[in-house]
Amino acid sequence: MDKVVILFSTYNNERTIEPCLRSCMGQNYKDLHIVIADDGSNDRTVETIRMLSAGSSVPVTVLELPHGERGVARVRAVEEAKRLGAEYIFVLDSDMILAEHLIQQSIDFFDDHQDIGALVVPEEAYSEANNFFSKVKVFERNVINNAGETLGKRSIEAARFWRMSAYESTGGFNAEQIAFEEIQPTLRYIESGGVIRRAVFTRVYHDEKQVYLHDVLRKKAYYFSVMDRTMSSEEGGLRKALERWYFFRPVLYTWGNLKNYIRHPLLTMGMLWMYVCLTVIGVAAVLKGGTRHSGDLAKADKA
Repeated sequence: MDKVVILFSTYNNERTIEPCLRSCMGQNYKDLHIVIADDGSNDRTVETIRMLSAGSSVPVTVLELPHGERGVARVRAVEEAKRLGAEYIFVLDSDMILAEHLIQQSIDFFDDHQDIGALVVPEEAYSEANNFFSKVKVFERNVINNAGETLGKRSIEAARFWRMSAYESTGGFNAEQIAFEEIQPTLRYIESGGVIRRAVFTRVYHDEKQVYLHDVLRKKAYYFSVMDRTMSSEEGGLRKALERWYFFRPVLYTWGNLKNYIRHPLLTMGMLWMYVCLTVIGVAAVLKGGTRHSGDLAKADKA
């Protein structure tokens, strides 16, 4: 039996970690290990993990790291998975819940499709909050995930379930990339001729929690401010980013999603307004980054 390692990072996630970890430990796959890289939490996240994993039939390794960036924690978790001899890795977020039998069904799919190197696992978003923009964020996430088995050329979904050999062929996560680092191994693998499919036979449930428009804009503004690290370290980084910009994503214009827009006009308007705001913030960040780089070059020339 092939060894599978589920890995994810945490940071002050004591509220969401319990359903996530329980869904991982409840999988019916025999050779399973869970690796959690904690990014310096100062709440009860680590204590909660240790309490939940005590006596579990699935081994759980907790890496307690100093607080840094998510990418660093993920790289450390992958390194631990390699040390454990993982033949497959499944990269989660700590606010996700696995569908029952997800691991076994995915391994069965890999066994039946030897040409496939990784799977995008569809996300079904939900939130217990009732405010408008929480509903908009859930609606938007489910629109993006409303696609078929084949990954589109301009998809922004990251493969999460990898054959370790396929993942390593991409160079893996770049710990120096803070923004949009999650999708880069997927893009590199596809560009090298690798095959990735969407695991339409299963899903993960993604808790969007309570969110307001200013929360989304503040979070993305930070990512956009450091996006140049990702674009400059990837071949054709700017082109890839523009091709996948909000309004250029083909999944938005599928017949299934067009029907969703008709059924939910207010949520659709909220999603479009969010995209307009994010586009303004993103363009401003890119222009600022270009100005900063030009200034750096001018200083270098003078030196």
